[in-house]
Amino acid sequence: MDAVQECVGLVPELVDRLIAGDQAGIERLAKEISVLEGKADEAKNDLRMKMPVRLFLPVDRRDLLRLIREIDAVANNAEDLGVLLTLRPYEVPEELQPLLRDFVEGVMTVVASAADLVGTIEELLGSSFGGKAAEAAMARAHEISRLEHRADKLQDRCAKALFRAEDSMPPVSIFMWTKVLNKIGSIANHAENIGDQFRLFVAAS
Repeated sequence: MDAVQECVGLVPELVDRLIAGDQAGIERLAKEISVLEGKADEAKNDLRMKMPVRLFLPVDRRDLLRLIREIDAVANNAEDLGVLLTLRPYEVPEELQPLLRDFVEGVMTVVASAADLVGTIEELLGSSFGGKAAEAAMARAHEISRLEHRADKLQDRCAKALFRAEDSMPPVSIFMWTKVLNKIGSIANHAENIGDQFRLFVAAS
């Protein structure tokens, strides 16, 4: 999760470069994000290799692997976003600019909250996913869902601003912008799935 956060942490700067029309900066950051995503993949693969099939765990092994996949998907979507932004120059309508920054900030808040929850894993393991640690985890998971819903609403505002500018933009730009907004939103979606997985851990224990 630390490796994933480092990777996703470059997304706000990537979007700042997008708004500034700095294509060279976008290219540089997209490469950095890709390198960091590769490091996150290495951490993921190392963790999987150290998890023998017969290892005793207080939770179902398949659920733990599903958690790892969701954490990995957060970084994957950050990398995908970087690739999307290198495919062509993007015009950022003036009305969209502050909304886009708010949206990205909202998404980063979801990721940070999910990372905080992952950081409680040792405490949860120590309590066998029960007691006060479990109650705190459920509360955190609920907060992640609330924050992701807020990010969804910010995405809707971005989409509305985009379509208000559609008369001055070619259809392909609208299409590509829709993909960009969806990819940013997917980062928050997978972060929310991390919280949902913790809910399953607690419910199954």
